Formats: sequence, structure tokens, C-alpha cells
Amino acid sequence: MGRHGARRTQHPLTDGIGHGSRMALCVWWPGFELELERARTPVLIGRPLSIPTMGNRRVIELGCAFAGASGVESGMLVSQAIALCPSLVLCEPDPDFYDAARERILDVLRCWSPVVEASADRGRFFVGVDGLERLYGSPELQMESLRARLETLSSRLVAGARFGYAPGKFAAWVAARSSNGARPDRTGSVPPVYVPESALSSFLARQPVDVLPVSPRMVLRLERLGIKRLHRLTSMPEQALVSQFGADGRHALAWAKGTRIDLVRPEMRARPVLESVDFPDPIGQLELFYAALDRLLVRALKTSTRLGKSVRGVKIGAQLEDGGSWSIRAIARDPTSQVDQLSAFLRSRIVLSPPPRAVENLRLEFFRFGPASTQTGLFDPRDGAPRVNGSLETHDGELLPAFNTAARLLRLRLGCAALYRVLELQPASRLPERRHALMEVAS
Repeated sequence: MGRHGARRTQHPLTDGIGHGSRMALCVWWPGFELELERARTPVLIGRPLSIPTMGNRRVIELGCAFAGASGVESGMLVSQAIALCPSLVLCEPDPDFYDAARERILDVLRCWSPVVEASADRGRFFVGVDGLERLYGSPELQMESLRARLETLSSRLVAGARFGYAPGKFAAWVAARSSNGARPDRTGSVPPVYVPESALSSFLARQPVDVLPVSPRMVLRLERLGIKRLHRLTSMPEQALVSQFGADGRHALAWAKGTRIDLVRPEMRARPVLESVDFPDPIGQLELFYAALDRLLVRALKTSTRLGKSVRGVKIGAQLEDGGSWSIRAIARDPTSQVDQLSAFLRSRIVLSPPPRAVENLRLEFFRFGPASTQTGLFDPRDGAPRVNGSLETHDGELLPAFNTAARLLRLRLGCAALYRVLELQPASRLPERRHALMEVAS
């Protein structure tokens, strides 16, 4: 064939990586942290478990089905939960253990498929499967193959996994969720759910509205309007939903009809910045904790891999005295590279959920970065003559080069003057308009 008629050969593991995978496989663990606790301590199998929150006011963060049958719910005080279920076992939160298990699962999934996307929920993962039938066979065989890979980690943990296979992440998640009430097979595992493209609309129509990835308030309003299933939602006019719920109404209708297919996109993992400090003796005073945190922030911001980028995602963790761990994971609304701003942001989170006991070490991780912060460069004299103290001018009377460049870009972007200089004309004049004047900054 000629040069223009040559057909590009795609490898089954790299086909579609650039744009994402349309067909998705969702692997989901209901109560992921509780399943990990059972896998770590088999004696807890069959007993009512719950994990309380950290902090001074302890409430139930997560409870199993056995605890729920006794009336234990998330957000309930620990004392109330124990009164309802005296046999309730409280598992101390161990976020380091949960995150390490999550990373091991991600490593297995990435070895099986290069298109893997993790969600905010620790126990929910999406795997792109476009083209994998050439390696693993039909969708049913693919899920069996992936289950066998995961069993190398823990057969007890994999028994609690739910698998859903459908077009798009939303439908795959709904398929995995719909298998939650299914009866286990003879091997003790819940059968996976496969939804082909032809059956997508009918499958989604039978699902409850609480599967929609919208706010709980919107779900509550829909249920009050008598819309309990997605087939009722699809009969609503789009204009009416948009007028009531805005963009969420349009998105919910597209999800319910199966017309919106969210692709599984491979994650581009940034290399995190890690800093840690060990204490000779465990510390329990927040003042010492904050001082150590500020030192770690200074060290992390000077790391060569971080230079030139602002910070958005920060995680701090600590090993607690007498075992266990504590951590906080936070996303800053405005990326920054200033120590005082990051310190104030993290302190506001620590006050809400302080370490429950003295800490033996402290770890800091920058895991998400923003664009390069160039604001301080406007006043940086390195690329020009030394500037006059307290002024934007150099000793030659010219503005700093970076400031001139910013003024030119703003004028091109806005189409009009954006920055002005204040010129002193007649400071002693009795008329205010004669004392100073504004002159456009021109590069």
C-alpha cells in the first residue's frame, strides 16, 4: 500500500489511551476500610464493625451491614451507636494502612490494563477495557481474569468486591452497585454484572435516582416529586429540569438516558514531594506539631521537583503513639507556593480533626500541583537593573521588564489600557485633580 493508504497497527494495550476508553469496568468494595479490617483480623468476620471519626467529637464514619441492622448510622455519636448495638466493634482509623492497600490494588489493575482511573472513594476503581477482548476474551472472561489477578493480594478481600462492566464510568458504577444485593455463588463471590451497549437504556431505566452523581439535596427533591426511578426522570422535559436544578438537571437527564458516556482516562501521576521528621519523644502539643509542620513546608517548597509550580493537594500524616496512624488529605481552592498560606490552610483542617494521641513522626506530601506562580516575578529584579527600594522602577527610571511584559499582555487580552502609573504633578495645589495624574503603562 502507498504511504497515504497505510493502515496503522494498534496494540491492544495502547489502543485508545490518548482519548480514554469507552467501555469501562468498575471494581468496587462496599465498606472498603471495613473489608480491609476483616482481611487483617479474620476474627472480626461476622461481627458488627464501625470506624469512628478522629477528633474530639467522635461519631460513626462508616458502619457495616450488621451494624446498620441494629440502627447504627453514619454521623451518629459513638455512645448512641454502642447503646443501639452493645456488641459493636470500633476499629481505630488507620488511613496509612488503607492508602497502602489502595496503592497495591492500583498496581495490580495497571498491570492488567494501562487505562486505570481511581475515584475519590477509596474502594472504587475504573478500568478501561477497549481492545482487551483480544487478550482476555469476552467481558465475562475479562472480569474472571481480573478477579484472579486481585486474588493474589487477598482472596478474602476479593470475595467482597463488586464488578460492573458497561459503556462509560457511570453505567459501570451502577452495574457494580446493582450487584450489591445479589446472592454469592458457590465460591462465595458475588457474580459480576455485564451491561452491553444494546441493553444500556433499559438497564438504567430500572435504577433508583440515588445512583446519580449529583448532590443529595437534588436526589431528595426528585424523590419528593415522586421520581423514584430513572425511567420517570427520562420522561421529564429537559427545560423543566434545567430550570429547577441548573446544569445538574441536564447532566442527570443525559446519564439517565444513557446518552452521556464518560470515558475512563488514564491518570498521569505526578511525582509527589515527600518530607518527614521523626521525634525523639512523642509530642502531643499542637504548638510543637505546628512548628514541625512549618519546617516540613519550608523544606518541601525548596525541593527541586517542586520549583516553578504551585501546590494544590497536600497530605499530612503521622504515626501515633501505641500504634495506629492519622492523616488529613486536603485540596486547596487556590494554588499557592507561600509557606504562610499553606500553613494557615492546613492548620484550619487540623483544628477540625486533630491527632487523637501523641505522634511519633510527621509526614508531609505534595501530591497535586497547579500552574507556575509568576506573580512574584513582576517585582523580581533578577532580569533587569537593581530596582529602587519600595518602587517598581529601576535606578534608570524604567519599570521592571517583567512588569512591562505583563502590562503588554493585559492590553492585548482586554483590548484597552489595564495598568496605570500615578504621576505627581502639583502636590501643593488646592485642586485635587491637579496634584496627581494617571498615565498608562506602555511597554
